[in-house]
Amino acid sequence: MRRALEMREHLKTILDKYRDEDHKIQGEWWPVSVFCSNCNRDTTDIDGWDGEWGLSYHCETCGFKEKGDIRTLKGAKLLWRVDWPMRWAYEKVDFEPAGKDHHSQGGSFDTSKHVVEEVYGRKPPVTFRYDFIGIKGSPGKMSSSKGKVVDLQDLLRVYQPEIVRYLFAGTRPNTEFVISFDLDVIKIYEDYDRTERIYWGVEKAKNKEVEALERRIYELSQVGKTPEEMPYHIPFRHLCNLLQIHLGNIEAVLSLLPGLKPSQEARVRRRAQCAWYWITECAPEDFRFFLRKPGELAALSEEETNALRRLRDEVIERLDAYDSENEIAEAIYAVAQASNIEPKKLFIAAYQALIGKDQGPRLAGFLRTLGKEKVLSILKPY
Repeated sequence: MRRALEMREHLKTILDKYRDEDHKIQGEWWPVSVFCSNCNRDTTDIDGWDGEWGLSYHCETCGFKEKGDIRTLKGAKLLWRVDWPMRWAYEKVDFEPAGKDHHSQGGSFDTSKHVVEEVYGRKPPVTFRYDFIGIKGSPGKMSSSKGKVVDLQDLLRVYQPEIVRYLFAGTRPNTEFVISFDLDVIKIYEDYDRTERIYWGVEKAKNKEVEALERRIYELSQVGKTPEEMPYHIPFRHLCNLLQIHLGNIEAVLSLLPGLKPSQEARVRRRAQCAWYWITECAPEDFRFFLRKPGELAALSEEETNALRRLRDEVIERLDAYDSENEIAEAIYAVAQASNIEPKKLFIAAYQALIGKDQGPRLAGFLRTLGKEKVLSILKPY
């Protein structure tokens, strides 16, 4: 601080170099500011400096006056564009990345380069410009000064730890990205799962370069060592459907997963916890559903009821005989055609009967996930 006070006229010249005439420093200027020792406010004006360690000021709020020693005066600090280069010199900083706002022309990095060289006698550090992180659905960047932040605990309620790391490892530092809590959560999980499949050789990458990049991103995404075996794969969307079918009972869902090894359970359980939190706290309303209880009927027209019965008797009754979701889908469309009803109306009738909504998860897969017995128990009263 004393060095800045000694060089304050030169500092003023450096800072004014990047300002237009309307914004150049006017009148007496000091490179330091003080929080009042009496009321702790920064409503103070500097009255003078004795050329050594004494700094005099007065507070406009409480009227307190003091001549303090800058070596012990806790409320004294350098202004930002002087403080930053001072720290480069004091801490012997060789590399420091910074946000694109600091790297704008005439921004704090430009002025700090001159200050550190001409006032503190050290070369500026090598730097790298990184971009902003946004919050999906909210304009602008994250900003702690505006109280517009998402803390790590918020993220870890929705994303597994390795996927939080993946958000950063998988994005170039100079590329803006957003942290999402809407339906994009599903895509982020899908993207991570694809990277994991490429790493373990289950899925082919576009070429060798992409494979090398995806493998490195996966390694950097892991918390601690890379797993010794490929983690169990269950798509996030499918997991959400299973959890909603079983009212958030994670243990019931785990018991349904074929081939799940004890060594893989912890990571799947964590994913399920994140999925259930996202469903109950973040997911759009039209994504959520609850199965109707047996005997709870939807208000359907005669045409819709007849088509639903046909769906029950001709498709659901032999659900276990279909080899794929595509076969089930074809059978559903065949029922619509035989019933002289538009497929869309049949889909709506089925969703209304099962979950009380006009739409829901892809019907063929949903029926298969629910299973023959559960679907029949709901549709039997029709």
